[in-house]
Amino acid sequence: MLRSSKKATRKGLIEYSISVHLGSSYIRCLTPLIPDHVKRFIAISLLLLLAACTPPAPTETNVRSKAELTYLADGKLRHLELYGKPYARGLAHGRLLKDDIKAVTDSLLLDIERTAGGDPRDFITRFLAETDFVTAIKTHTPELLEEIKGIADGSGIDHDIIMMHQLGDEFFFNSEYIFAHKCSSIGINKTDNHPAIAAQNMDIPHYFHGYQTVMHITESDGRESIVLTIPGHIGITGMSSAPVSINCNILMQLDYARKGLPVSFIVRGVLKQNSYEEARDFLHRIPHASAQNYLIGGEEQVGSFECSATAITEFRPFAEAPFTYHTNHPLTNESFSVRYYEILEEHGVSLEEAMTFCQRLPSFQQRFDSTTTDFGIAEIMEVLSSRDHEGVDVLSNSLTYASVVYELSANPVFHIAPGKPHETAYEELVFGK
Repeated sequence: MLRSSKKATRKGLIEYSISVHLGSSYIRCLTPLIPDHVKRFIAISLLLLLAACTPPAPTETNVRSKAELTYLADGKLRHLELYGKPYARGLAHGRLLKDDIKAVTDSLLLDIERTAGGDPRDFITRFLAETDFVTAIKTHTPELLEEIKGIADGSGIDHDIIMMHQLGDEFFFNSEYIFAHKCSSIGINKTDNHPAIAAQNMDIPHYFHGYQTVMHITESDGRESIVLTIPGHIGITGMSSAPVSINCNILMQLDYARKGLPVSFIVRGVLKQNSYEEARDFLHRIPHASAQNYLIGGEEQVGSFECSATAITEFRPFAEAPFTYHTNHPLTNESFSVRYYEILEEHGVSLEEAMTFCQRLPSFQQRFDSTTTDFGIAEIMEVLSSRDHEGVDVLSNSLTYASVVYELSANPVFHIAPGKPHETAYEELVFGK
């Protein structure tokens, strides 16, 4: 749009102020008294010049077009690069992994049918109606609702199914998965020899295996995170460029709730924090829907926090230990759920007996004790690859979806073995690309 006005100058001449409207701004030039057709020519030329020199504003289409899917580790690992705002990231995620999302959510529906009985879609409708996770999500991680909407729209999968896909741990607590999962985590503080390190074997149901995926997310403000996930899911463990990391171990024995912030949203919420201290405070600030041990890492240290719906405690192997580890049994938190006591009674198992079931914890204990002053990535990868006995409850086991090791330095590195680490080599992923 063009505007013109005239005013008298100190010289007694009449000058015109020509305003060129470009976006929300006006560019004004003061010209002497000249013919109208020349004024219009000047203004239009200026408008065209400014339009040519001004870069286009970022749009959802521009951001979405940057998304890219590649395959690493001989095709075993989907590497999904996502940029920009939450909905645009989710939309690209849904479109690029559409077939994989359909496959894993079909398997999820079969699992719900087998576990809960009846039509799985009816179960999902009831589950979402009888629980209230959305209130906490809107309070603490509202942008993730937009990302999930984008995943649903991009994949063409019903929104409620995609939402249920995010609520795996919450489903486990409200089903018969009481003895489920075998995740194992370990971390060590920064020393003179290496940065702080956090690591985990992520063990999840078999029907997700073969779809190992990482998302390398660059947000609109430039913040980066690399997140281990499942197609159509917002994330199960990861680290940011801050650096901050989170590893998760389900604690089925402890109190849970049918409201609060679900685990996958806590994962992404922690990765939005700027430091270990902020991540720790976030865990204490939010309401927890599911009981979980969160091993939090930062540039200087790591910490292991056993969180239930009613209590949070910290675990260290011994006082002033420079490292921590965890499996799926609470070691300091005693907020046991009523339901857990009931199930133990049904199976004729005492609480003391139940606490001895884990055979993975001794694999950590026999390698790292009060005489251990330091260890690094090689030792961590060795223990995560270990199979110390003939039983099924070993660190690298049949449920191991992937093994991750996070170097929490100023130039952080994400190591991942997409599969059982005693069979699969680790790959390195870096930030800033």
